[in-house]
Amino acid sequence: MEKVVRIAAPAKINLHLRVYRRGGDGFHGLRSIFQAVSLADDVVVSSLKKSNSIEILGDFDCPVEKTTFYKAVLVWRRATGDTRGLKIEVQKRIPQGGGLGGGSSDAAAALRALNFLSGSPFKAGRLAELGAEVGSDVPFFLYGGAALVSGRGEIIEPIEARSDFGLVLCLPGFPSSTPAAFALLDRLRPDDSAEADPSACELCAAYPGRPADWPYLNSFEGPLFAEYPLLADCFGALKRAGADFVRMSGSGSSLLGVFDSPERAGAAAAALRRGSHGGIVWLEVFPLARMQSVE
Repeated sequence: MEKVVRIAAPAKINLHLRVYRRGGDGFHGLRSIFQAVSLADDVVVSSLKKSNSIEILGDFDCPVEKTTFYKAVLVWRRATGDTRGLKIEVQKRIPQGGGLGGGSSDAAAALRALNFLSGSPFKAGRLAELGAEVGSDVPFFLYGGAALVSGRGEIIEPIEARSDFGLVLCLPGFPSSTPAAFALLDRLRPDDSAEADPSACELCAAYPGRPADWPYLNSFEGPLFAEYPLLADCFGALKRAGADFVRMSGSGSSLLGVFDSPERAGAAAAALRRGSHGGIVWLEVFPLARMQSVE
């Protein structure tokens, strides 16, 4: 009998993202606060009778063999020897190239679904190790909620997540390339010594406080706002709409406005939609304190 698992793959936002200069190993270090949100892809994983087969159906911006779903299945098979046939269907709702972690979340959802189909042989820690083989952001989505993230993105320290504020996401209608954003940052900010750098303790201590008092920043904003003035316009629109805190998520292109209540966020999103133009989408979402269970 075919077994079927349905699971939500939520987006994340970066409330804070400090990127450090490229190191001798060619990589940038970072320190970030991740927050899972209610915007999510819908993922359905089915086991098939034909062994070794992998069917992946969805609207992707790359060949199926390059998707994080496919990579996650290969990692799972190497770790377990499980060669069952699989069909993965996804309805994409998280914009690709928006700095919202959709690909990483999809990979985590695939691993959680495969673990469930196999009788849950692995605990979260082992799944996180497998997820790190797919991508550095994947482990976060196996814990969810909120976390302090550091290193290259692979060091995840969960923090007690909040769900008492509202969010408005600005989706400006174009993607941002992460490699291009890093290259632009390196060119326009060759020296990062003048950039503010709150400590890990400061970041975690600020999170339970008022969003208006958060010391959070995003290293990509200056270079990308100069390159894409629409992003700066959207930032200003969220501020004028009454957001208590505004930041870009990841390396863009989405921006987020934090409001001290879901009601205020909803009213702001409605007002922004009425005045919107040029393909911008204003989307009300909610912070997630925990990951959805597998069904």
